[in-house]
Amino acid sequence: MTVQDMHYDFKFKLNKLDSSDYSNFQIPEIDWLLNESMWVFLKQKYGINNSKRQGFEVTQKRIDDLRNLVMKNISLPSSQVVLDPISYEATLPDDYIFSIRLQADLSKETCSVVRKSVCVQTQHDDLSRVLKDPYYGPSFDWEEIPVVFGTTGNTVADSDKVFGYTDGTFVVDNFIIDYLRAPKKISFPEGVPGGEYKYPDGSVTDVNQDCELPEHAHNEIVDLAVQIAAGNIDHPGYQLKAVKTAQNE
Repeated sequence: MTVQDMHYDFKFKLNKLDSSDYSNFQIPEIDWLLNESMWVFLKQKYGINNSKRQGFEVTQKRIDDLRNLVMKNISLPSSQVVLDPISYEATLPDDYIFSIRLQADLSKETCSVVRKSVCVQTQHDDLSRVLKDPYYGPSFDWEEIPVVFGTTGNTVADSDKVFGYTDGTFVVDNFIIDYLRAPKKISFPEGVPGGEYKYPDGSVTDVNQDCELPEHAHNEIVDLAVQIAAGNIDHPGYQLKAVKTAQNE
């Protein structure tokens, strides 16, 4: 579907074409609802908060639902943390949402080979114990290091980082990540006078943007947008639309 098709489908499913009951939905508002539903769709398909209780990559449909957003083998240069010399940090991509796989290149002065290690996500409250554990702690030989996600400050440059920990005998040269990226905002500015409109944050959109998710997901996203809109305006068909949305799973 193009963005124009999604708008037509939204209006049709809300029974708006032959009635003026819900004619107050403007193009920027429909775009907002489509984007909200796209994010709901993404989070439902990644996690298990859905009727099937199935997360990302559990079934082929779950894989196909989000395949267009998967970024593969993205290198993240790392640097040593000054206040904690056994740890190394890297900044996550600007469009990062969820990590799928994380590895790290490790090197050691006494070894000429760079080793690609497994990064084990660790809870912060377990980190001190893990770093002292001879079996689960960071190991160059076993090619495994614990990692956590966080920030080092309240500025943009300090945010959205991954931290990997060593035992002090080796270094983390860089991280390699597979992740789900944020989709571009759906927008239909050509449908409004002047060919542009502003978002609440003041930014302007003046170029049409179709939904980046696979074609088979577009109807589901429209159905979710209609369900959200129907709930907001207390539409009499809200329950029916909720049932249809659940069937899309």
